[in-house]
Amino acid sequence: MKVGRRPGPKPKHLYVRVVRAGSEDDVDFPTPGIVRPFLEHLEHVGRLVAHGALRTPTGDLLIFRATDLAEARRVLRTDPFAGIHRTSYEFLEWSPAERGSGVNLDPPPPRGSGRLTSLQRVAVVVRDQKRAIAWYQNILGLAIRSQDPDTGYVELALGLGTSAISLIAPHADWGEPYYSEALDRIGAATGIVFQTDSVRALELRLRNAHATVTQSVREEPWGGSTIRFADPDGNEFLAFETLFPRSRTAVPARRRS
Repeated sequence: MKVGRRPGPKPKHLYVRVVRAGSEDDVDFPTPGIVRPFLEHLEHVGRLVAHGALRTPTGDLLIFRATDLAEARRVLRTDPFAGIHRTSYEFLEWSPAERGSGVNLDPPPPRGSGRLTSLQRVAVVVRDQKRAIAWYQNILGLAIRSQDPDTGYVELALGLGTSAISLIAPHADWGEPYYSEALDRIGAATGIVFQTDSVRALELRLRNAHATVTQSVREEPWGGSTIRFADPDGNEFLAFETLFPRSRTAVPARRRS
C-alpha cells in the first residue's frame, strides 16, 4: 500500500530578493506609486515580511514568504523591480531558523480578524522618572522614542521598529486604587527579556556602573547564558546570549542582470 503525503499546511520558506544598481549612474527605479500596489498585494495575501531601499549600493530589498521555489518565482513575475536596465537582480532562499530570531515563517491571520500586528510597548513603574530615564539611557543604551513633558509620558527603545519601555511614575492624584496598585508594581520581576551579544561584557558594564546584578552569568542547559539585573527601583530584567551553530550561506535561487 502506497503511503501518501499527510494532509496539512505546506511548510513556509522565506525568500530574499535583492536589486542592486550596477554603476554610479542614475537608475530608473519604479516610483512609489508603482511599487505600492505590488507590496499591498503581498501584504494582503500574507506574503510580505519586509521591504526597503538599499543605500550602498543603491537598490532594493524584499523579503517574502512562499511554499517553494516555484511559487516564489510566480510571486516575482509582477515585481516592478524586475528587468531594470543597469541593475543586478538576485533572489535567495533564506533559512533564518539556523541563526537569529524574530522572523515568523507562518503567514499572519487575514485582515479584519482582530490580529495583533506588533508588540508596541511594555510599562515599567519607577519612583523617580528623571533618574530612571538617565539610567536606562546610560546603562542599557536605550534612547527616548517618544516623550510628552505635559503628561509625563515617555517611551525608550533600542531602535526604530523595536518594542519600547514606557517608564511610569505614579502620582497620588491618580486616586485609588490606581495609585496604590502602581506603587505595588515597583521593585518586582518585570518578565522583560533582552538579548545581548555578550552576557559577560554586559555584567562587567553593569558592575562598573554600580548597577544591581541579581544573578551573575549562568550557563543554561539549552546552550546559552543568562544574567539578571535590576534598575535603581529594583525592577528586574533578564538578558541572554545564545550560542548559535555554524550556519550555511543562503542558497542562490536565481540571478539575472
